[in-house]
Amino acid sequence: MTQQSTISRMYLANIIEENEQGFHRESLWFGSMPQNLGLMIIDAMKDWYEPNKNDLNASIIKYHEMLEDKDNLTFDMMEGEGFDADGMKISVELSNDLNDMFGFIVCEICNIFAKNGETPETFKSLAEFKEHFIKEYDIDKEFQEVLEGINEASVSKALYLIDMKYDYTGRHFRSSKNVS
Repeated sequence: MTQQSTISRMYLANIIEENEQGFHRESLWFGSMPQNLGLMIIDAMKDWYEPNKNDLNASIIKYHEMLEDKDNLTFDMMEGEGFDADGMKISVELSNDLNDMFGFIVCEICNIFAKNGETPETFKSLAEFKEHFIKEYDIDKEFQEVLEGINEASVSKALYLIDMKYDYTGRHFRSSKNVS
């Protein structure tokens, strides 16, 4: 019996931006072209990079130039810490393993719907998790589909909902440290 591969053509990326003043933003991206991920990171940097590029640390400029080199850009080049300089930091968490993406979706289902502190660890099985969230919270059909079977189509539909309908970036954003 052969084991089904969980490696996908699709990648899931979480782009994490932070600075010393407490700014924190996470942006979700999924797709199959590294150039598109590079463009999203450039876009995330645009509001502060362009007006300050002459005064920025060389590592930040080098990172931006790497992202602009679309012909040679690969996912491996973007994974991990992009830079940590001038009080700013960008890192990219990246996976093309459908099981990793499924685990992310299950955690997000809990973050979005759970009103009684449920976590994935609360349940003894996937069947118990699925039944609970369908009965108690009437989760979207796209989440139900991914809980029925993991494939690129069901995963991408669920990721789209997490990002667009349930505002992943908005739920993972802090403009600055809380001042008491």
